Amino acid sequence: MADYPELLLNIADRYPQWSEELRLVNISESFYVRPAGNDGQRIFLHPRIMMYYTDETKIFYIAQQFLHLKLGHHARGEGKNQKYWKRASDAVVNAMLKADGFTVPEDALMIPGAEDSSAEKQYALLMQDRDNTDDDEGYSDVVEIPVPDSRTKQAGKSMEARQRDMAIPGLAELISGLAEMLEPSMQIDHDWFPGRTVRDGVLRHEFRAYPVAYSEVLLDTSASVDEELLRAFVRGVKGLLKQDAVLRVGCFDTRFYGFRDVRNEQDISELEFTGAGGTDFNAAVNAFTGDAENRIIFTDGYAEVPEQRCDAIWIVYGNMSIQPPGGRVLYGKLPTEKEKHEVDFLIT
Repeated sequence: MADYPELLLNIADRYPQWSEELRLVNISESFYVRPAGNDGQRIFLHPRIMMYYTDETKIFYIAQQFLHLKLGHHARGEGKNQKYWKRASDAVVNAMLKADGFTVPEDALMIPGAEDSSAEKQYALLMQDRDNTDDDEGYSDVVEIPVPDSRTKQAGKSMEARQRDMAIPGLAELISGLAEMLEPSMQIDHDWFPGRTVRDGVLRHEFRAYPVAYSEVLLDTSASVDEELLRAFVRGVKGLLKQDAVLRVGCFDTRFYGFRDVRNEQDISELEFTGAGGTDFNAAVNAFTGDAENRIIFTDGYAEVPEQRCDAIWIVYGNMSIQPPGGRVLYGKLPTEKEKHEVDFLIT
């Protein structure tokens, strides 16, 4: 947990009448809010987003959620369109914080006149203007996360895709850890390819360079691994690679189902995850080719480790602990049923 208690003391200095309540406020970290939220009793902060905020910005969002709790906005919003209720209540609270001397972040919603209004009145105005406004424009509770590049030669990080997948608990940490293990260079090889000219009735071939697969990823597609999670992981790995790098993705359960090249978001969205049986790690380690510098196996870990040594990075997204010979292991946390349920009221 970050230095939230110290930040709460800062807020208490500005609101001494609520110092005791601020001392007892419950702050938790959650990947289901962007950047902050509450359930009527607790404050939730997105840990990855908060890492890149200044203390003043953290203080603002903690104070914002505290005022939401004090004003009962969670209960008062029952039965309302949650997207517009969040905008309305945020606008009123943000105006209050600005008037009280808090530093307002650039991405915080400010609506003229909200300082002299109630959340219900702002909500009515927003709902009245809804049909005349592009629903995709204006205020958004999704914040772009400025993930720093730990390897200067990496590119093509696809920040928009990172935002979509960041809500999956533990996945951001896995991708960040994986970045430290990947080889930075892309191999180049040469071979003959069909050319664009015909001589004496024969299509001429050309000898030219081509990029060898930068990474090969094998996905455990046994029945216990979720397809949404698999697609999000592939998107995260692709975001770590050079923009023109080719990622080869294959599926396995008790057998290997072949590789498919992934170059862009469309390729990721069209991936078919074949398999649903048990899991045999021997099928995975035997599927890697000699081309890739990076070999990655994504699994829940429910299988016997292979006897064959394999220089691979094993991503274990679950509760199992494995010791594959010759491999390096990263562990991630699966979302609980409670965390999945919290999405309904934390992201509004």
